[in-house]
Amino acid sequence: MTKSLRSRQLISGFGVIMVGIVMLGSLLLWRTYHYKIDQKEDEIKGISFNVLGFLEFRENKFMVVDDPRMQAKAQDVIEEHKLNDTARERFAYVIDVHTQQIIWSSQNSAEPGPQVDPDRYLYFDVDSQTLGFEPRVVIKQPKPPLVNPEEALSNPLTRQIYSRGYLLSVQNFHLKPGGVYQFIVGMSIADVEKDMETMRGFIAILLFFSAVLVLIAQMALSFWVVAPIKEFEDEVKAIETGERETIDKPYPDELTPIKNALNSLLGYEKGQKQRYKDSLDDLAHSIKTPLAAMQNQLDQLQREAVGNMQFAPGLKVLEIQIERMREIIAHQLRRAMVTNHSAMIMAQPIRPVLFRLRDTLQKVYRDKDFEFRIAVDEYAKCRMDSEDLMELFGNLLNNACRFCKEIVEVSAHHENNMLVIDIDDDGMGFPSDDPSKLLQRGIREDSKNEGQGIGLAVSTEIVSAINGKIELLVSPYVGARVRLHLPV
Repeated sequence: MTKSLRSRQLISGFGVIMVGIVMLGSLLLWRTYHYKIDQKEDEIKGISFNVLGFLEFRENKFMVVDDPRMQAKAQDVIEEHKLNDTARERFAYVIDVHTQQIIWSSQNSAEPGPQVDPDRYLYFDVDSQTLGFEPRVVIKQPKPPLVNPEEALSNPLTRQIYSRGYLLSVQNFHLKPGGVYQFIVGMSIADVEKDMETMRGFIAILLFFSAVLVLIAQMALSFWVVAPIKEFEDEVKAIETGERETIDKPYPDELTPIKNALNSLLGYEKGQKQRYKDSLDDLAHSIKTPLAAMQNQLDQLQREAVGNMQFAPGLKVLEIQIERMREIIAHQLRRAMVTNHSAMIMAQPIRPVLFRLRDTLQKVYRDKDFEFRIAVDEYAKCRMDSEDLMELFGNLLNNACRFCKEIVEVSAHHENNMLVIDIDDDGMGFPSDDPSKLLQRGIREDSKNEGQGIGLAVSTEIVSAINGKIELLVSPYVGARVRLHLPV
């Protein structure tokens, strides 16, 4: 099943209307055909009664009443209804069911009998047992010619006559001692079939143009009806990419509850995030006080125990553990502040952050003579919380500045809907055996320098939380390259 609402509406609406038009056209064809046939039935019944009124059964034969005036009237009726048509479009005859001989015919009413060429007439397979004053009307095709049927049907004109349908009015007479006779009046319905064929072509053309018009109307209606949904979708995507914070445009009544619910959810998430940050800040300040007191007490004990080696190991353990507690608190606070990738965050430009950090780090490492290059344009943005962004680049650029010799360079480019950022330096680089181990918490390449060994680990957690990726590579300057893949 298609996932697009517009496609569903187009397919369903177009299908229903087309089925309706086809059904209406079929019903119109059926009704027109039966209307024409009913008219011909009434006509052929009238002809049957009219002609039968001039016939009588005498001397085992059917013939016109032996009266010159009646014979003249009978001939007028036959000519009026074209029953003597040589093309066999219309005819009337009486046939002996047992011998299959024509004993009277409207085409040879003066001299009936078996001496007439049998293939001059059309024969039909009709029921000869049913009796009744009311003629039975049926539609039949003629039986093949009696003499040389294959040769006769090779003629296109003859084949056309024997392939079309005829409307027949049939009356059966069981006469004694004459036997069983059928009085048949027939007329071709080729004109009806021709009219129906013309009408089918007209309806097919009408159906085609109706389909085109309906499709155009459906597409216009689809764009009009689905346009608010498309606008709603665009606003949601803008929120996902961080370009908007809420859904602001007015929408139809059906979409308004969804809009309100989504705005409420966004507001709740934003408020919850802020409350979470505030709680963490309160927790950090609360813990700092007892840690400071413990550190002061430790400093006092260390001053009092100067020269006393008995207490030195215990004081060293306390110092290490207090420092470890500070590391754990700092790390957990930074980790808790990392924004989850499912949150809807506005895209942040990274260029201002890089310039700000460059100014700060050049002051921190003012004793080192190195060049800090930023090859990032103003359109480079990524979906990340501003605090996380500062934490991430602060950790990575600090490492680059600390280990570089003469160059630190930051460059960026887009790749598969991701912003790829390279941070290069010309320092000692990463270990060649397994550089990925530096991304683990507490692992440091240079244990002689100050630091807690968790900068790269925290950076990895920040990048992973937003569904990005971090790689440790070799720089073109034969130093370290940290490559970031960040969502845009």
